[in-house]
Amino acid sequence: MSEVRRGEDTTLGRPVAIKLLRGDGDPRSVARFEREARVLARLQHPNVVTVFDIGADGDDRFIVMELVEGPTLREVLSAEGKLEASRAAGIADGITAALAYAHEQNIVHRDVKPSNVLVASGDRVKLADLGIAKLLSDEALTTTTGVIGTAHYIAPEQARGDPVDGRADLYSLGCVLFEMLGGRPPFEGDAAALTYAHVHRPAPRVRSLAPAVPERLDALVAALLEKEPSARPQRASEVRDVLIPATEAAPGPDAVTTELISRPELTRRLPEEQRPFPRWIWPAAATALVGLLLLVLLPALLAGDGKRGGGAGSGLHSQESTSPTTNEPSSSPPELLSSDDAAQHVLDVVNEGVAAGEVDGKIVGDVQHQIDEALRELEDHEDLEKALDKIAELQAKVSDALAKGEITSASRAQTINGALDELATAIEAEAEA
Repeated sequence: MSEVRRGEDTTLGRPVAIKLLRGDGDPRSVARFEREARVLARLQHPNVVTVFDIGADGDDRFIVMELVEGPTLREVLSAEGKLEASRAAGIADGITAALAYAHEQNIVHRDVKPSNVLVASGDRVKLADLGIAKLLSDEALTTTTGVIGTAHYIAPEQARGDPVDGRADLYSLGCVLFEMLGGRPPFEGDAAALTYAHVHRPAPRVRSLAPAVPERLDALVAALLEKEPSARPQRASEVRDVLIPATEAAPGPDAVTTELISRPELTRRLPEEQRPFPRWIWPAAATALVGLLLLVLLPALLAGDGKRGGGAGSGLHSQESTSPTTNEPSSSPPELLSSDDAAQHVLDVVNEGVAAGEVDGKIVGDVQHQIDEALRELEDHEDLEKALDKIAELQAKVSDALAKGEITSASRAQTINGALDELATAIEAEAEA
């Protein structure tokens, strides 16, 4: 086991931190400790703890590192609980900057957690303890299936023992950001229960614990906590691009029209390099901006001919009245829709409910997330039963939302669940084709 002590560099006259590994006769511990020093010595970044030296004292090994004056993020959270969104995003931005740099060096941290984040004055962040970092090279001492990490923050693929890359660190970052905003990690329980939850249970939305969290930040956390690495942001730099803006006031419709009206099911099928924007951004834009955008576009959309599939902005149907408070729920879609078109119809119905004041806007992101999970079960795993279970769970959530007052119209709830029935039928038809 290792311990960290404060020391003095007598040559340069500066305080340092000394990480000491007591000799225990285990060559694997020594090898891992020495590897940590080699990894850290390669990294020179403002958000990464700097290594000065490595040495041995008898059977003991030690690393001399930069001394960071300040608490760990774990100590901050223990003392303060939830953090304001802007402060949490600022700390997460520092972590993400360190991860972006480490990933560029082909280094995966694999144990991102609050106790490995040092918070200096002014919330200046330093990421520490890369001792279990997995070097993406043939020289790594552990196999790609070695399960290393901390149960509250471990990525699903890491818990399964699958090969991992930087996207596993982004999942752990999502857990840390969830805890900063919500006051607790996304899952709780013993190690076995936590491992199962990370692999199998959908993460809760952070706004369910902290309603004041901005919707776009809530959607970003949800994207980071996707079970499949391919569904998360793919690079730490992508997260940095949207992290701080996600805490600010939503941009006007001109800035996000492309995000909002782009069809997510079409984006899903494009190669990564051809996508107009990351697929996980869509729920964030839709949830945060649907009300504002509909106020601008609703009169023009309602004046159209009501045909589905006529263009990127054809998600709403014409109504007899242009007042959103008098909109009637949409009729069922025509038969033989594809699962993608049926999924879009569900979202159309939900968004119309938002415009009519009958549906809480936060439900949009939940519906999108659950539908994506269902389609992913069908496309990636060919598991029809699980895909249909996802739809059934969503229908139960709609009924629960009606009971809680998050949906105020029984007719609207019935129409949403009817659209979900159509989606289930489409999924079954495609699975049997």
